[in-house]
Amino acid sequence: MSALFERCRLFAHRGDSAQYTENTIDAFTACIGEGIDGIELDVQRTRCGRLVVYHDFTLTRLAGIDRRIDEMEWDELSEIPIGDNQRIPTLEQVFAAVSDRLIYDIELKTRSIGRTGLEEGVLKAIETAGLAHRVLVSSFNPILLRRFKHLSGNSIPTAVIYSRSEEVPSYLRRGQGRFLVRPTLLKPEREQALPMIERGAPVIAWTVDDEAEAERFLTSGAKGIITNRPRALAHLFRG
Repeated sequence: MSALFERCRLFAHRGDSAQYTENTIDAFTACIGEGIDGIELDVQRTRCGRLVVYHDFTLTRLAGIDRRIDEMEWDELSEIPIGDNQRIPTLEQVFAAVSDRLIYDIELKTRSIGRTGLEEGVLKAIETAGLAHRVLVSSFNPILLRRFKHLSGNSIPTAVIYSRSEEVPSYLRRGQGRFLVRPTLLKPEREQALPMIERGAPVIAWTVDDEAEAERFLTSGAKGIITNRPRALAHLFRG
């Protein structure tokens, strides 16, 4: 197990998304010095290959524009306001703003199982920033995660994400991807997390917003939780 998870870690879901537009520089830097261990963020590629930090595959929800991220050039995408007149950052911009002051849970986002260059680009960005010791890389896509693990020589912790959501293929809804990847950790949704912990699996649970439930995960031996309320739960993780 990575030294990053020698104790249970608190991750802010898409940064401090309760106070700021999700996955923005403001949302991430707001977590520094607040007793929050790390930030969870989503990374995907633009048409020209830039690594951008954005959750959805389209701009519809946050910008009101029905266009796909992977079909846009960075020069155009970088000018589009989201949320409270924020801009979508690149992964490199997030690394520059946060540096090693937080731990990163980087979710690789693509529906493709083909080679898009995403895993190579993320690994290069991590290494260039000198942050391999502060990073976990995760994905719903076990094929992508397996390639990343191979490229990195298994030097960076990995986690398979899973959920009962109908958006997830039925054969992956109970974490079956772990048999292909053999990751460092599992990232089940909160409803599935406790049984996995009881079986001895190293687990980061998402998304845990209730304080009593967060305490249960802490005492049960979870390696981390991901929350939309990082400031409200931070006191549980101090000391």
